[in-house]
Amino acid sequence: MDNNVQIQRTVFSNKEFSKVVDNSFRTYIQSLQAQDLDTPEELFRLYDKLYYVIDVQGPTNSHEYLIRRSSEIAHFDQTTQEIQPLLDEISQLRAQLLLANQQILTLQTTVA
Repeated sequence: MDNNVQIQRTVFSNKEFSKVVDNSFRTYIQSLQAQDLDTPEELFRLYDKLYYVIDVQGPTNSHEYLIRRSSEIAHFDQTTQEIQPLLDEISQLRAQLLLANQQILTLQTTVA
């Protein structure tokens, strides 16, 4: 039995190596397309998560700021202006009802 093993060594220059060996990066799975996480669903998920952390008032990064910005689209101020006359009428009717109830009480106590 022959215990001698012959080893042969081949040396390549950088240019030759690039020609012989493919050194480009390869993967065995298809690359995933980047997902856009900036969606309304993600916004509301984060809003629910950070609800109690967000400042109530402030010029930016607050609930007040969110209401002000959303009101630009939802016309919240316009809706409030439309409701205000009705609220004023309700207050006036309550005052009239209170006055009428007081008159009823006065009449009941004087008749008895």
